[in-house]
Amino acid sequence: MATIRPTLQEIKDRVDNETTSRLDSTQLRRSDIVVFKTIISSVAHSLYSAIEYGRRQLFIDSCEVSYLERVASIWGLSRKQATKAKGFVKFRYAQDVSDIPLHTVIQTDTGLQYETISSPDSQGVATVRSLVAGQSYNISKNVELSLPTPLVGVINAVTTSEITGGTDTESDDSLRARVLEHTQNPPRQGTKDDYISWCREVEGVGQAWCYPQEQGKGTVTMRILDDNMNLPDSELISKVQQHLDVMSNIMATVYVVAPVPQAFNFKLKITPNNLTMRELAEQAIKDVFKDESVPGGKIYLSHLNLAISKLIDEIDHVIVEPKVDIQAKGSQYLPTVGEITWQEDD
Repeated sequence: MATIRPTLQEIKDRVDNETTSRLDSTQLRRSDIVVFKTIISSVAHSLYSAIEYGRRQLFIDSCEVSYLERVASIWGLSRKQATKAKGFVKFRYAQDVSDIPLHTVIQTDTGLQYETISSPDSQGVATVRSLVAGQSYNISKNVELSLPTPLVGVINAVTTSEITGGTDTESDDSLRARVLEHTQNPPRQGTKDDYISWCREVEGVGQAWCYPQEQGKGTVTMRILDDNMNLPDSELISKVQQHLDVMSNIMATVYVVAPVPQAFNFKLKITPNNLTMRELAEQAIKDVFKDESVPGGKIYLSHLNLAISKLIDEIDHVIVEPKVDIQAKGSQYLPTVGEITWQEDD
């Protein structure tokens, strides 16, 4: 039975009724009972607050962070820490440069700093890593970076690919969801849920899917995405592979791979047909893919239509192409959003 916590005023009224019913008015006028009633009410209210606080700590879905982390540790789980972003840049030279030292710092015009962790190759391309962990250090291709400390002969650098893999410290909601999942689906010696849970224990993993016997009897293929729901880099794949090799022991031969993106192009017609509405519709489509895309899976046009229909100020729309539900061509393929074009009003 749920405990109904009374308000302070309700407690005061209850105490007042109790004392009035037990003492006559003459006694009340000649005593300090009014003061004591206030004190008793306040103490009782504090006790109710303590009971309510303790009750919340009993349950994973309502306990505070300190209790949540303690429960997680009991189950062998811990909060995933932030990770650093990594990628490639190409240095531009004004003259021949013999070498660029390791840990040379470069930065964006907004102050995000990275350091070289490899020497440039013959084309001037080097591997860099963010100085600080965090999702904000993920940047796109063709971003120019400068040297806060100039090097003779070096003009600047530019990203040759996206710098990715940076993640923030795991949020309370994410940790809470993992603990709930772990308690609801405890390890059972190598089920699909076990492999998915083991993958998500690794820092940097945001999503995982399990495909038993895809590569033959006694094998398990795991496909993963990083915390930003992007394709994982080779370093993250290697970390997950090592973790699963330990956790699965001799139960199966495990292969950790990235899904293969399968892009689907769209042609839409929308009313009103303006830039704002187009951007909102594009984001709605991407959100559906983010929530529902699974390797080998299907994205229903009805779900896409519903998401676009919910947009504020949307009057009407038509998904001209594709005309049927989106289906990945195999379990290794992950449906993604390709090019979105727009059909003008008739």
